[in-house]
Amino acid sequence: MHIMIARFWYEANSFAPGVADLSAFQSREWLRGEEVPDAFRGTATEIGGALAWAEERPDVSLAFSRCASAPPGGPVEQSLIDRILQEIAEDPVFEAADGIYLSLHGASLGTETLAPEEEIATRLRARFPACPIVASFDMHACPTGALLTALNGATVYRSYPHVDMAETARAALDLLADCVTRGTRPNVLMRAIGKVLPSFRMRTDPGAPMTRIEEAAAALVDPGQGVLAVCPFASFAYADTPAANAGVLVTHDRGSDDAARAVADSVCDLMKELQADFRPDLPTAAEVLSDRPWADGARIAVLEPSDNPLSGGAGDTPALFRAAMEADLPEGSVFAFFNDPELIARCAAAGIGARLDVALGGRLDDRFGAPVKVSIEVMRLTDGRFRNAGPMEAGRPTELGPTALLCAGPLRVIVTATAQSPNDVNYFTLQGIDLDKVPVLLAKAKNHFMAALGPAFDAVVQVDTPGPAMADASALPFRHVPPDRFQLSENFNPNQQEIT
Repeated sequence: MHIMIARFWYEANSFAPGVADLSAFQSREWLRGEEVPDAFRGTATEIGGALAWAEERPDVSLAFSRCASAPPGGPVEQSLIDRILQEIAEDPVFEAADGIYLSLHGASLGTETLAPEEEIATRLRARFPACPIVASFDMHACPTGALLTALNGATVYRSYPHVDMAETARAALDLLADCVTRGTRPNVLMRAIGKVLPSFRMRTDPGAPMTRIEEAAAALVDPGQGVLAVCPFASFAYADTPAANAGVLVTHDRGSDDAARAVADSVCDLMKELQADFRPDLPTAAEVLSDRPWADGARIAVLEPSDNPLSGGAGDTPALFRAAMEADLPEGSVFAFFNDPELIARCAAAGIGARLDVALGGRLDDRFGAPVKVSIEVMRLTDGRFRNAGPMEAGRPTELGPTALLCAGPLRVIVTATAQSPNDVNYFTLQGIDLDKVPVLLAKAKNHFMAALGPAFDAVVQVDTPGPAMADASALPFRHVPPDRFQLSENFNPNQQEIT
């Protein structure tokens, strides 16, 4: 069984400063052919999961087309989107395929193209009309009807933080292998609810609303009735695309349309019932810090999701840092992070121990606040390389680019040359920081922080600040998403949209 794999994993925030170019992908993942298994074997990623799946099946061989991913950010340069689409859609490797697996995020955008994943799938489908094609998606995907029409199966991350990437790939490959061995070509039905569910309260903790949705969906899988996979998705609140719309994907055998529709109705009804539970109600940074929650000795993490890189933030907004400098923080507190390669070069030239007057934040985009001027001491310089301890993407190499650790009053401030979320313990170990001894951590992060770092603190608080991923997404200048998709009502009764 010859399985061919391609990957395009990118989440685009339409309001992030700048665009993603080739260097953004080269810093994370720009591989093809035999480079792919060497880079991913043993990692908790989709490709790592695919490799482990194949190793358990002596009847399977894998081959790899272009595999590309980059940290979330602004839309991708159109010329690069065109290159990736062409490399995958025209790759000769697919000629020998018994089945095709696509590892997709589902919320990418080009500077012109609003649905790159759709083009990948539809062009492969046009080229191979009889070959089974399945795909895996992020929970925050924005799938289109044309994309799903081109597929014979779909899976979606079920956990948030996304610690089940490998398992999601394995589930997709199980669907694909089933297509090959049974000779069947299932359909994927999508039903959307006309709303975008914000991710601030979306962690799949016990009893949480997304957990209830995922558990209900999993219980509805019924191969005997032709229902092969039931996968909710929440959509991405900062992608300005008409496809931004939460719902469910149901993979089902042909002839089981009624059963698939009933399952989709059930999941969407629950999403409607619970939608108000996803509404964010976050305090401001000043409100949290002025209460001095560390005063009784508690160790606190304060997260700034509005500039979270995994939501498309650029590591550049100054509001949380400004509030921190005005607060009475305990000595040894840490701020992670600012993205400022020019400042790192200046620090490297000055050397460890140098004292400098600098401006932090507001370098790329002053729409969310002006830079904060402070005096700092250079404490540490690194090459920015470490391997994730996990559990999210465990074993994956990470390159932040050169980094600097600065001292500004009671704060140690991490400055990196790229925008990547501080979600792994080795992010801090690299800087010589023992998290067990940090009284207050201020981090540009969100829910993924909780997988590895949440247990290290007595309390974790999210605060709202101005930024490209702020809590009130409706305040951002959308062109393609109707405002009512962000209005989560207790008594919401939308017209569900079905696409098969």
